[in-house]
Parts: sequence; C-alpha cells; structure tokens
Amino acid sequence: MAEPPMTPREPARRVAQAHARLLELLDHACGENEQVAEASALPGWSRGHVVRHLADNARAFERQVRYARRDRLVDLYDGGTRGRDLSIEQGARAPAAHLRGELASAQHDLEEVWAELRAEDWHRPVRFRNATVLDTALARWREAEIHAVDLAVGYSPGDWPLPFALHALDFLEARTPTGVRLRLRATDTGFRRETGAGAPVEVSGAVRDLAAWMAGRDADGRLETTAARLPELAPWPADPAD
Repeated sequence: MAEPPMTPREPARRVAQAHARLLELLDHACGENEQVAEASALPGWSRGHVVRHLADNARAFERQVRYARRDRLVDLYDGGTRGRDLSIEQGARAPAAHLRGELASAQHDLEEVWAELRAEDWHRPVRFRNATVLDTALARWREAEIHAVDLAVGYSPGDWPLPFALHALDFLEARTPTGVRLRLRATDTGFRRETGAGAPVEVSGAVRDLAAWMAGRDADGRLETTAARLPELAPWPADPAD
C-alpha cells in the first residue's frame, strides 16, 4: 500500500494541521509551568525541551527556505549542532506561556514563507540533507508528528494520520538492520514492504505500530516477529550536511 505522489503544497498543508494540533496539545495538557517542566518521553528531556526544539526547528527550516530563494546554502541551525543544543538547553526552562508563544510564532512564520513560494521554488536546493525545499517540508512533518508523541500528553502513534505513517515507513527504510531482509506486514491495511538483504525477518502489526517501531517510539499495540525478538534497528538516517 502506498500513497499517491504528493503535490508540492500537500506536505505544507499537512504540516499546518500538525502545527495546529501541537498548540492544542500544549493548551490542554501543558498550560502550566510545572506541566511543561515534567519529563517527556525522550530521555533527559522535559516537555519544555521538546517544545523549544520544535520552535527552533521551525525557524531552522524557515531559514533554509529564505536562503534557498536567494540561491544560497546555509547550515540548518545558526551555530551548527552546538548552537542547536545550547538553544534547547537554555530555552527549555522558559515559562510555559513563553514556550507556547515561541512555538506558535515560529510555526506561523514557516507557514507564511511556504505560502509565498512559487511552484518551482519547492525544488530549489538546500543544504539540509543536500535536498530541496520540498524535503524540508516533509522533514518538518516528521518533526511535528513524532515529537507530538514525545510530549507524552496523550497523543500516541495510533493517532497519526495514515498518510504520515506510510511516509514515515518510507523514509525510515534506511534503518533496516545490516544483514537482514526485513519484511514489514501491516495487519490492518494492505501495506507490505521488503527492505535490506540477508536473513529474512518478518515484523507484523498495525501500520501505525510498525511506523512507531521504525521511528524508535513505543507502539500502541503488539508487534509480532518471526525472529526471537524484534531486530535492532540501524541509526536514524543522518543528515549528510552535518
């Protein structure tokens, strides 16, 4: 089962929906300082860390687009990985209202710059993954949906839109373990996929649970495998521009 090819503006529309959901989750579950300071599902990160990262990431992708329109390539984050990490650590301790405001502003500005793009602009090169502006929109979709789960406020992989789960499975093929021919089989849709080379191992379950596992998140339901245990996945696909 595969999604038909998306038009350039379709990822931006779906990201806007994910953006609105993030703000709703914050309003309903993280409106107080003590709530945003509680642990997220990411080891060592509070919810404040996740929110700050999401805001910084939106600004980073806006930066990629603005420079791409001037035919210039820049690093994803101003100051590189060190600058990214420092901003998250410093910003995570801000009051809940400030964090929410920063996220809302960053998401709005990213959506605004996308709205200004002409059809050909979506194919302009960026330094992020040595890819295109369209790829940054897809990456933001992954950030918004996966980190919404990481906030640990009741949104789980089972809530992911089906098109997102299918996109995540496509992107995360790169996590197929070395020496394994991984056969993914969804029990609730027609999704089937084989990746890698080596000893065959089947993993089956609901399609969103398969996507959660490939993304390194806890699945809502049970996954079955023909191996003694679920294979250990390869690292998250690296950004070649790092």
